[in-house]
Amino acid sequence: MEVIQSMRMREVHKSRSMALWPGCCFLWKLALDIRFHSPDASHRFPMKQKVALIWFFFVSALCLCCLPGAQGKTVVIDAGHGGHDRGGIAYQRYAEKEVTLDIARRLQNRLRSAGYGTVMTRTDDTFIGLRERCAIANAQGNAVFVSIHTNSDPRGHGIGIETYYFSKQSARLAEAVHREVLRTSGTPNRRIRNRGFYVLRHNRLPATLVEVGFLTNAVEGPKLNNSSSYREQIAGAIARGVQSAF
Repeated sequence: MEVIQSMRMREVHKSRSMALWPGCCFLWKLALDIRFHSPDASHRFPMKQKVALIWFFFVSALCLCCLPGAQGKTVVIDAGHGGHDRGGIAYQRYAEKEVTLDIARRLQNRLRSAGYGTVMTRTDDTFIGLRERCAIANAQGNAVFVSIHTNSDPRGHGIGIETYYFSKQSARLAEAVHREVLRTSGTPNRRIRNRGFYVLRHNRLPATLVEVGFLTNAVEGPKLNNSSSYREQIAGAIARGVQSAF
């Protein structure tokens, strides 16, 4: 458990550095362009000042890369199910675990681009227990937790978006994510619900679980499973919800 949590912490520091690295490169290039390649000799520094300038920008870049993204904010992204846990119901055509992981990866890219640190509870087709998912989340500071799932209905009639939360501190996050996903999907509103799911009840962070549609539905199922552009839209909607609430 400690090894896995250590790996998750390295992942969030790496994601924050990647988000800020372009700014570091810009500062470095600016220094070189202005002071070393200027056609005007008066703009050039003596050697000692050049060395000092190089050192200054090196230290600045290093500090920028070590700073947490989005004011130190981290989003724990939880792709539902995985491994032997396919998700959904028996004989369901589409595997929930594959859809949720794909959306989670896309969400991670979106949030990293916005400067957030990210931690994934799983990054591949691996089974992660509910207790471990919560442990990963609870090890983070200044963070929120977003669990991504799809719904199922044995009769095939269910359709729409529903979102869950447990604690009062999680209500705002759930409302924001639900609003954006509902607006993007254009499917029926199945409301925001207060439920004591394990990953919500045992989470110290503001936490929400969003069901992004029914894989058993003849309309939603193929869209979620077959359309990468639709999954990208859903990931973008979740990202906007997180940004507006956190």
